[in-house]
Amino acid sequence: VQSEDGYYRILGRIDDVINVAGHRLGTKELESAAIEVDEVAEAAAVPVFDETRGKVVEMYIALKPNTGASDEEVADKVAKQIEYDIGKIARPKNVWVVPDMPKTRSGKIMRRVIAAISNMTDVGDVSTLANSEVVEQIKEQVESAKKERGEDTQKLSKDEQKEIEEFGSQSE
Repeated sequence: VQSEDGYYRILGRIDDVINVAGHRLGTKELESAAIEVDEVAEAAAVPVFDETRGKVVEMYIALKPNTGASDEEVADKVAKQIEYDIGKIARPKNVWVVPDMPKTRSGKIMRRVIAAISNMTDVGDVSTLANSEVVEQIKEQVESAKKERGEDTQKLSKDEQKEIEEFGSQSE
């Protein structure tokens, strides 16, 4: 964005970009769109490897207490808000409503853990997280839903595995 005085300001991070069919989508922009939905307390966008488009977006959201809306209603609202704010190319493949986000003791969301869950690969060491028990809950929720839909575990290349392990590490 160029300011009135002519200076340019960069609003996103180059290291947190998901490349969907040649479109570079910033995770912060995706998350900001999701949080515009009243019921959403927190959001995290992660890449999932896809044979057709290279990568697709999956969103994880935690709800505010006592929202009254169903998980499906909120997930649909989030997808529509992302489409409205960014465009149809950014529509998430899945929006997962989770009880909480895996976080460090300082409260930063561990996106690499969520990305590993979405890609059905090893989450690595989570023993130092403030709420490590939520990782297994999310993993069980996501993997069982994906298996129900017929989404098989895919074998990631070494480069893809490394990318998932490092995803979001600059912002954590």
